Amino acid sequence: MTLTQQFLLISLLPLSFIGMIVYLWRARLKRRPLFLRWSLTLLAAAVWASSVIRFFGGTTFSEFLIYNWGIIGTYALSLTAVLLLLTTLAHLPIPRSFGQIGLVLSLTVWGGAIALDPNIWPNAFPNFVLLGQSVRQFDVWASVWIASWVLPVVATWMLTQKLNSDLPPSLYRNQVQYWLVVIFLLLVGSGLGSVQQPGQPGWQQAGVVIMMLAALTGTISLASTTLPDLQLSLRQLLSRVVSVLIIFGLTWGALTLLVRSVRDLPENTPQNGEILVLLVAAALFVGLFTLVNHFIRELSRRLFLPGSLQQETVLAEFSNVIGNLPDPVQLGQLFLRLVQANLTTDEAWLFIADEGPGGRLMLRPLANLENKPLETLTLDAHSPVTQFLRQNSVPLVQYDIDSLERFATTPEAERTMLARWERVLYKPLRAGDSLIGVLALGLKQSGASYDQPDFDLLENMSSQISPLLAQAQNVSSLRQINEYVFHQNQILTRDRQHLQELVSLYSQFVDLISPELRRPFNTLTQEVQQLQTKDDATTLKLASQIDQHISEIKLPIEKLINISGRIQMRNEFSFQLNRLDEIAQQAIRNLRTMADARRVVVEFNASTPHTTVLGDTEQLTEAAQHLLHNAIKFNKIGGVVQVECGLAGSELFLRVVDTGVGIPPERLDTVWSGLAKMKANGNGRSAGMGLALARFIVLAHGGRVDAQSKYGAGSVFTIYLPLFFDD
Repeated sequence: MTLTQQFLLISLLPLSFIGMIVYLWRARLKRRPLFLRWSLTLLAAAVWASSVIRFFGGTTFSEFLIYNWGIIGTYALSLTAVLLLLTTLAHLPIPRSFGQIGLVLSLTVWGGAIALDPNIWPNAFPNFVLLGQSVRQFDVWASVWIASWVLPVVATWMLTQKLNSDLPPSLYRNQVQYWLVVIFLLLVGSGLGSVQQPGQPGWQQAGVVIMMLAALTGTISLASTTLPDLQLSLRQLLSRVVSVLIIFGLTWGALTLLVRSVRDLPENTPQNGEILVLLVAAALFVGLFTLVNHFIRELSRRLFLPGSLQQETVLAEFSNVIGNLPDPVQLGQLFLRLVQANLTTDEAWLFIADEGPGGRLMLRPLANLENKPLETLTLDAHSPVTQFLRQNSVPLVQYDIDSLERFATTPEAERTMLARWERVLYKPLRAGDSLIGVLALGLKQSGASYDQPDFDLLENMSSQISPLLAQAQNVSSLRQINEYVFHQNQILTRDRQHLQELVSLYSQFVDLISPELRRPFNTLTQEVQQLQTKDDATTLKLASQIDQHISEIKLPIEKLINISGRIQMRNEFSFQLNRLDEIAQQAIRNLRTMADARRVVVEFNASTPHTTVLGDTEQLTEAAQHLLHNAIKFNKIGGVVQVECGLAGSELFLRVVDTGVGIPPERLDTVWSGLAKMKANGNGRSAGMGLALARFIVLAHGGRVDAQSKYGAGSVFTIYLPLFFDD
């Protein structure tokens, strides 16, 4: 490579530092003091990197320029280290007192190095003897100059490492760890750059390259808000480097073998033979490369990335939160740490906004940096503070609440609570049009007020956290609902098991008691029959009376046993799709003989084609029959019964209208109980258990029943069932 080519190549190094400054300017870093200090650091590094160009200028540069350029580059290197410490004080919340002490000492040593430089002040003091060794001015200067960049770098490392050791795994800790990488690379680059041998700029070139890596890492860490975990990133890098090196070695070996194979072919080998050898070798190489590449990638992942085999997230705790969405409290704590790192405040509270009764706004404490218990604040619906928080996304400053006329009507209780909090700024957190929470901030660590760049940074962070916080709240609510539903399901399961056992016990009881209830009547009947075989008139008359009394006593018991058997049939339903109009028509066909006997005309009408319901066919048919049977039985001779199937909202109804005797108003509420006895026109009317069973069947299908009647003019019985939309 010619000297000109080397000069052009080395010239790109200082320009790369300038390019990083332009990148930061275009990225619009919100923290202006940090941007200015890091820009000065990059500028100092660019000046030092440019001093390396003097070795490749040849005769283009004069000796005076080369000499002074080297002196400027020397102190630009140590100044870069001092500016790194100054940038760290603005970037990280480290103790200001220790940082300022280190900064003062570094500047003092840097100034001392300039004062002792023999190139600037030759023969500033004579040589002297120390521990039997002659010490020159250059030796003293070199020691002080090395200390001028070692001292600030070491101080920066110690302060940053102390902060890193106190931080839990988080995105902010990632930023601190990347900053430690910047400090380490700058230390190594400065160490290589301090090796100055005449005519051998290789050490300084290596130092410039490493310094450029440090600057690039620092620029990215300042401009990026989400950095991957450092250890995992290093493992990924090492895995890829090892994979590339192994593949490169295998490829080199295969190509070497291929070249040797072709070269060792006999001279009389035809050209087609050489082509065939190349094709076979290429096919073998492709197959070997495919197999080995997959094997090497899996091996490197197992060695360097064991976590990736379990699909672990590569970002830090904050990025894990985005994917995993834990409880809102953990998410709130991470958000407050991010606010603390970017706005340099230790007084940050996060509240969840809930709707209270009467339109009130309830601010429920979620997280705070001070780990102190907070009270829930309830804001009136018409309070100016409530209206501002619900309608705006810009921060609300406490000074505005105390001073502006629009907040003059704030209730005194709210003013007292806000004053007791001692917050200076309230930032609404919104997800769309909904107010999710409120961030309350105290004073900065420096005591300075929040300015527009702080507001812009806060808006950016809030826009990212608000949707996540809303989702975390929803997930938390769903978890609570799921736990409640699971608990209730357990209760229902136990109740269902209890009911099933109770029904089984009831069935066993009915089966056991039914024969026992009938047995005495059978014995009495046989004895009465024996009495009736005698010729004595008095005995025959007495036997007839006893037989009549036995029949009267036996009839209700038989009815009770019959009803018990019918109730047992309701143990389990078989749900399937049915058409309510078809069920109604089947009930009409089943009772056709009864209607003809009483000369009652049954008319049917379906006013909707959508009559699909989900239910037990036999049970629904029986319910319809009970309504129709009741309408025919208590209708007048030659009367009419109208059966209608229709749609009412999201329900299907089956309505039975008769022209019978009707039901007195005082008995209408008990008609479905099966215990009411009704009389009309002097005739006794007992509804029996039919309507009660019909009501039970309908309610078991998720429906409802209704009865209307005008005494002396007929009755209307209606059952409603949920409509089922069959696709």
